[in-house]
Amino acid sequence: MPKPNETEWATIGKVVAPFGIHGEIKVLSLTDIPNRFAELEVIYLGSDHIRHTIISVRPYKGDMVVMKLAGIEDANTAETLRNFDLSIPLSQLAPLPPDSYYQHDIIGLEVATIDGQNVGKIVDIMVTGSNDVYIIEGKTPGREILIPAIKDVIKQVDLIRKLMYIEPMKGLLDDVEIVSSAEEEDEQSVETTDS
Repeated sequence: MPKPNETEWATIGKVVAPFGIHGEIKVLSLTDIPNRFAELEVIYLGSDHIRHTIISVRPYKGDMVVMKLAGIEDANTAETLRNFDLSIPLSQLAPLPPDSYYQHDIIGLEVATIDGQNVGKIVDIMVTGSNDVYIIEGKTPGREILIPAIKDVIKQVDLIRKLMYIEPMKGLLDDVEIVSSAEEEDEQSVETTDS
């Protein structure tokens, strides 16, 4: 159970490598917000969320930035940060437009069709050039279902109940075993009475 004052975190970048000899680091940006790192004064590194003051940030190649942190003065120290996640408290996330969600909101949602058939749970998100694709762990062990994150398919996202309702396009779930809510309740009642 979380502690009352425990902060929840959002990962917005990852340290890829040291950059140069003066302690700068190359960071892969995991945010769609331009200049996100330039807007921050501090960043939190690693699983322990160690606070670091940002001295400077400049764009690099593609989705990369070069960052200088206070107290990181040489390449050897910068090397110790390789593969660390860069996080901020959830409270610092920028507000999103309507019908837009952060990845941490989507992963873990149960997915059902609009007529009540349970498809599975979202376990990952594949970022493609045109739209994201939600990777769903289906009822068959080891079976993944890919659902495009487009308005024609995604009909409702209920973050309170941790549910996503979809209307699959023709052919999308043809070879997937899905269970209606009534069948699932029957299975659960059978399972509880057998044990």
